Amino acid sequence: MLNKFIEKRIYLILAAGILAISFAGVFVAMADAPAIIIAFYRMFFAIVILTPAFIYRDDCKFELFIDKRPVIIGFFLAIHFILWVSAFEYTAVANAVIFIALQPLFTLLFERLWAREDLRPGIYRGLFIAILGSIIVGAGDLNNLFASIQGDSLAIMAAFFAGLYLFSGRSLRKKLDYFPYIYTVYTYATGFLLLAVIFSGQSFTGYSQTNWLLFIGLALGPTVIGHSILNLSVRYVPATLVSTTAIGEPILTSLLAWILLGDKIPPLTIVGGTIIIYGLLYTMRRNRKNKKLVNSN
Repeated sequence: MLNKFIEKRIYLILAAGILAISFAGVFVAMADAPAIIIAFYRMFFAIVILTPAFIYRDDCKFELFIDKRPVIIGFFLAIHFILWVSAFEYTAVANAVIFIALQPLFTLLFERLWAREDLRPGIYRGLFIAILGSIIVGAGDLNNLFASIQGDSLAIMAAFFAGLYLFSGRSLRKKLDYFPYIYTVYTYATGFLLLAVIFSGQSFTGYSQTNWLLFIGLALGPTVIGHSILNLSVRYVPATLVSTTAIGEPILTSLLAWILLGDKIPPLTIVGGTIIIYGLLYTMRRNRKNKKLVNSN
């Protein structure tokens, strides 16, 4: 019953998840703590928030942590967060907007190599329309494009691991219930980030109250709500489609930055954002039609 309810409203749920994730860029921009610390506390507080539910639920057992697959997926997630937050320290926002568009391309590559049955007509066209819109958004400041090879490389690698994280978790998500899956993966990601902080030599304390509030905000909104919805969605739609919707994140982040930080929205952001939205809606509509055809046959 619940699965049918979710399946019928999966695109609305996915849109809510992207909205929650869009706060991440604003929160990271507001924080002045080291990137590795931001990434660690984002996941640590997410686990703190989710632990009471893990203890309460009957389907959550410690045997879940024996499976090696959540370890690998958690590792991919940890690497993605480290690279993503670090990229903000070295590259311009315009660059990040362009390079985040590579995430669904990586996911598409993984699905083409290892999950051909997930690929449906219409997804390709909508994907490239959305990517075109993302490039137009980034063209608002072409002078900064490739201004920082280090930052741009971090953004590209972050997109790669984001696609790998979403794709690699799809098969396991079909076997495990939603909450046990995300709790196990998030726990391993937190563990890897803990080790990264220890080896980096950064201090776990000494940060302002504002930073602590931002850490909790990152955990509650973009992680517990946003990334958890992405993990939920890959059970109902192809990982490439889920990854494609993430292209809409920079548009929502720009709007939130305008509302919360007073940042201006360049005209090309409006033009590119309109194209991105069209590409996403086209992809979702085509996927729904193809799914109905498959079910009717």
